[in-house]
Amino acid sequence: MMRFTQFLVFILSLSLGLVGLSPAQAANQAPQKRPRIGLVLGGGGAAGIAHVGVLKVLEEQGVPIDVIAGTSMGAIVGSLYAAGYKADELEKVVSSLDWPSLFEDQQPRDMQSFQLKRDNAGFFNTAEVGIKDHALKLPDGLVSGQKLMFELRRLLERVAQIDDFDRLPIPFRAVATDIETGEQVVLRKGNLATAVRASMSIPGFFSPIVIDDRLLVDGFVSNNVPVDVARQMGADILIVVSLPYYFEKRDQLNSAVAVTVQAMQFLTAKNSLPQLKGLNPPNIVIEPDLQDIGSLSFGRVQETIPIGEKAARAQLGAIKRLAAYAPPSSPTQAQQQVDVKPGAQGMQEGRVAKVILENNSRLQDSVVLQRLGIQAGDALDVAKLQRGLDNVHSLGYFDIVDYNLVPSGKNAYDLHIIARQRSTGDQRLRFGFTLDDNFEGDASYQVGVRHVLKGATRLGTEWRNSLVVGDRFHAETQVLHPLNDRQGAFLDARAWHDRQDFYTYLGKDRSAEVRLGETGVEANWRLDVGTASELSIGGIYRNLTPDTKTGKLSFPGESLQIAGLEFAYSTDTLNDADFPNHGQWLQAEYTRGVKVLGADVEFNRVKIAGGKVWTEGKHRLAVRGQVGSTLRDDAFITEQLSLGGYNSLSGLSPNQLRGNHAALGRGSYMYELVNYPGVAKIYAGGSLELGNTWEKSEDVGWGNLLLSGSLFVGMDSPIGPAFMGIGQTEGYEPSLFMHVGRSF
Repeated sequence: MMRFTQFLVFILSLSLGLVGLSPAQAANQAPQKRPRIGLVLGGGGAAGIAHVGVLKVLEEQGVPIDVIAGTSMGAIVGSLYAAGYKADELEKVVSSLDWPSLFEDQQPRDMQSFQLKRDNAGFFNTAEVGIKDHALKLPDGLVSGQKLMFELRRLLERVAQIDDFDRLPIPFRAVATDIETGEQVVLRKGNLATAVRASMSIPGFFSPIVIDDRLLVDGFVSNNVPVDVARQMGADILIVVSLPYYFEKRDQLNSAVAVTVQAMQFLTAKNSLPQLKGLNPPNIVIEPDLQDIGSLSFGRVQETIPIGEKAARAQLGAIKRLAAYAPPSSPTQAQQQVDVKPGAQGMQEGRVAKVILENNSRLQDSVVLQRLGIQAGDALDVAKLQRGLDNVHSLGYFDIVDYNLVPSGKNAYDLHIIARQRSTGDQRLRFGFTLDDNFEGDASYQVGVRHVLKGATRLGTEWRNSLVVGDRFHAETQVLHPLNDRQGAFLDARAWHDRQDFYTYLGKDRSAEVRLGETGVEANWRLDVGTASELSIGGIYRNLTPDTKTGKLSFPGESLQIAGLEFAYSTDTLNDADFPNHGQWLQAEYTRGVKVLGADVEFNRVKIAGGKVWTEGKHRLAVRGQVGSTLRDDAFITEQLSLGGYNSLSGLSPNQLRGNHAALGRGSYMYELVNYPGVAKIYAGGSLELGNTWEKSEDVGWGNLLLSGSLFVGMDSPIGPAFMGIGQTEGYEPSLFMHVGRSF
């Protein structure tokens, strides 16, 4: 019996690894429980990308991270690290993202449908007001966050099935703010991508996010550096990355933007600085020196990450002391629990079992599903899914088009599409203006507004009404009716009344000022050829009533009836309507006046124009050409072709040259001087132009082309393009010019 008892004691001692020690000695030498280390990542917009540099150093030194709390950009970086991304992978992610594009909702222009490109011409697409319940309704944010939401879902898809953030590879919390009460909201459950999106919903810029019936905005409003949240998660020692606050002096507060940024700095400092007090060693506070990098400096990612790394290395001694708590040769918790597939970018592999659509708009489901372009049985494809969601969003009926993937068998997922109707309603107002001036008394301006009723039928019929006033009066009503749920073919019917003044010239001198009134109706069948091209065929009737205000000009009668058929083909792959850096375009039109349709005279008119753009770094080269002819030498003045003014023999007055035949070639160069992402770009450049108009076909030739050139400064802004410069055409005096806005 004694031997058996001794054997049991020996086995127990082996199990404790303490053979030969007394129970008291074993208790004294038992391993101590190590402290829990928490990581706190503050908000700061683009400056918050410095967090990645800090993580590189922490990971390099093997510091074990047990919990993470983040606000705004800190929530983005923190959630990705908590989901299992390594620091070097995070660096690749933030460096490869097109950050400015994430902060806009529209598709890249070269991927938009031709109809959407047409819709955005003339009127500001950044200044839209809704009409709902017989009242004007402004959007609750400049941007709904369509692209940002998709990117977060894509990057965090690997943990999409985890709805308790304590079950992530590293427990995580995102901090947001209840905009109704101003209270801090700590997000610990639900969809991780949605929580992160709420944490960075900058008030007024991004639309708020609803979670658990609370309207949430950016966490910086209530708690920009959530030290207390990490403490509540059980952290004993904290590593806090706080982006320092820089306050401008009075002489630097010289714009609305500067004042707004200063006010936000005070707001965040007020809730952050108290959190940082009392953080003594072994806690670590890291403050990267980012004075030269602001919250919008997303183009400087490659500079920002090393700054965070440098700030962390400045406290390497303290960091190494925390690294001593890590078990020997043990990877971080995030690396240990998640196997990241290289190149997978978070999207699961597999196929779509079925597509489930949640659509609360007037638009019928078949239209949405056609635009989505994904069916049951399709392979999961991140690029195709993003393109499909953007296509649905571009219909203009939804604030945001979101998705969820729900497992449905082996390597199969149900694709849930959530299309949320616009909160501003189905009626919209858009505004615009254009200004031209040559500083010689020829200034002209126009202000316009367009009303659109979307969803007049469930197929997506639109009723549009436009009004332009100023030097030109134009009133128009239009019905655009899709002929199928693919919305690739349309019936376009419109009626209008227009009145504008123009000058005629005899040589270099004005000969008459004419006021031309026009009332017309038109019906066209339009067919989209892919996303880049459109074919249209239709009929047109116009009643012209010219009146000579000054000078002399003969007309065939008090009015002129023009009726006929129109054929047109257009293609457009430019990535921007105002300042493209790549793409090409082509427009070809043929109009045939037919007496049997009511025309006073039969006529023909042909116009062809096109161009191409190349960019290399900050250098941009564009070429364009156009030719046109009435195919006769005695066309009425309103059917003639004209040249002159900005972009068309610069240095001449607008439409100074008129004739039955015309040709123009233009080459321009621009250099990007300044780039404020999302705000404005400024360019300097010049152009060379060669062209003329001719009354008679026998006069057309190279020998009488006019050479023109210009030097200018241009700005690409949210309200459209602006140019100012000087131009001169051969045989004419130099002339200053200014052009602002998009022409109607």
